[in-house]
Amino acid sequence: MTLSRRAFHLGALSIAASTALASRGFAQSPRALDAAIGAIRAYGDAHLRHFSLPGMTLGLTAPGGFATVLDFGFADMASRRPVRPDSLFQIGSITKLMTAALIHQLAGEGRLRLGDRVSDLIAGVPLPTGSAITVQQLIDHVAGLPSDAPLFPAGGLWTAYEPGRQWHYSNTGYEILGLIAQRAGGKPFAQLIEERILRPLGMDRSRGAIIAEDRLLYAQGYAPADGSSYFARGAALAPAAWIDETSGAGSVGSTAEDMILLLRSIADAAQGRGGLGLPPEAAKVFTTHAVQTDTPAMRYGNGLMHVAEGGRSYLHHTGGMVGFSSSFHVDVASGAGAFASANIGFGAEYRPRLLTRFAVDVLTAALAGRPLQPPPPLAVALANAQAYVGRYAGPAGSFEVRAGSPLTIIADGQAAELQPWGGELFRTLHPRFRRFSLLFERSGAAVTRAHWGPSTFVRQGTASSPLAPRNAELARLAGRYVNDNPWLGTSWVVERSGRLWLGTEVPLTPLGGGLWRIGEKAWSPERGSFANFIDGRPQTFLFSGQTFQRRDV
Repeated sequence: MTLSRRAFHLGALSIAASTALASRGFAQSPRALDAAIGAIRAYGDAHLRHFSLPGMTLGLTAPGGFATVLDFGFADMASRRPVRPDSLFQIGSITKLMTAALIHQLAGEGRLRLGDRVSDLIAGVPLPTGSAITVQQLIDHVAGLPSDAPLFPAGGLWTAYEPGRQWHYSNTGYEILGLIAQRAGGKPFAQLIEERILRPLGMDRSRGAIIAEDRLLYAQGYAPADGSSYFARGAALAPAAWIDETSGAGSVGSTAEDMILLLRSIADAAQGRGGLGLPPEAAKVFTTHAVQTDTPAMRYGNGLMHVAEGGRSYLHHTGGMVGFSSSFHVDVASGAGAFASANIGFGAEYRPRLLTRFAVDVLTAALAGRPLQPPPPLAVALANAQAYVGRYAGPAGSFEVRAGSPLTIIADGQAAELQPWGGELFRTLHPRFRRFSLLFERSGAAVTRAHWGPSTFVRQGTASSPLAPRNAELARLAGRYVNDNPWLGTSWVVERSGRLWLGTEVPLTPLGGGLWRIGEKAWSPERGSFANFIDGRPQTFLFSGQTFQRRDV
């Protein structure tokens, strides 16, 4: 069934209208479709409330021609302009799927080979001398490059391991891929994406480049108002800065209506019918090739995350921009797909992945005539909340964690919710503890300490080893370092217990020669260094090639 734009809009406006768009797969049970879309809409509304999202758009598709768009909230909070089906959203790293497909198209035409060494195809990029990185290794994030280094850092790019040995997500790698495609295709990257991916799929409203000329077509993006502190739910938002983006790492703007067409093409490719501008056999290879990531249940290949869970297989990716956050899922077996984008930026650390996964599962259940499953909870559940309850004290003062759902942190006569952020990490809007996350430490099963930036607090009544002494030499490196690029913002380097940290939880490990490894993994390619010392204190912090200036307060 081919749907008109008017039909799409009707589907976005009401659940009852969406029933009229049912495909043959739903024909035996229109009530099941009503129930599925009602459950999806309710879960989308819950996302808006729980995560304080300004607005969101959601596209749904299933085999046989069913499609609809559900819109939520505001494209612009100041004017109360609602999100509409024609509102453009920046899809961020979902662009990587298109970049990978474009590269595979060019390889199919003999313009390059996926096994070609990158340095042979585009010699101007300053890769390490003798680099053996191939095009496919860049596509799969196994090249060993850092995540967000500029293409031309001082001294050139670096790698942390032999290509193929580890998996490390790299926007830098996809920027290089965009340049490779541009050279092999003989046209600007955005033009290639539009001519080879977007227009052939009928994605006529989509843009291959995010540029200021199109700004009024987009929903207004929002970002945390305080970019110097870690985000916690309920923190104030402000209109996000506009940044032009034309690289292969994330340059596409689209609507949910257009993205439905992309999801269908992904499903077609995965099911052997050809898609993404590739013939059937090549498309099948494209959507099945994957390497192991650093997460056991996930594999990655060609701009697609492969997720296997509950006996089902999904193709998935997310995208984060300065003012937008997106996600899609496609169920490989059923062909059901969902894309969502919210106009809240990556700084809020939100992706609508729970929503798109739930939407796909509900549509798949409705197709099969199975009962609809309940949505997953949005609040992070604590297995043993009581373990954190108590008083904590240290050289920087004290606070109390009080029982309840949620837990409450109390200090200076003020109380605030203690928000779980995964593992032993928590955040809060309490004014004294806004700047950093709180990281609790256990000895066996018992919580004994809490770390917050440069400070450690001991839980009273527990046995705890003495605190490691402060390292005055390292403390001179600590400071508030700022890069005015909205992508980068503020980095807090702190000294705690004789070590350097970024914020509370990211360790800096000395490698010698003034170089520091950033992160816990021994093979991490992220690097830091300090420069331009005055009175023994650095005025510059280099974070994987990006320059941050000291601005202490």
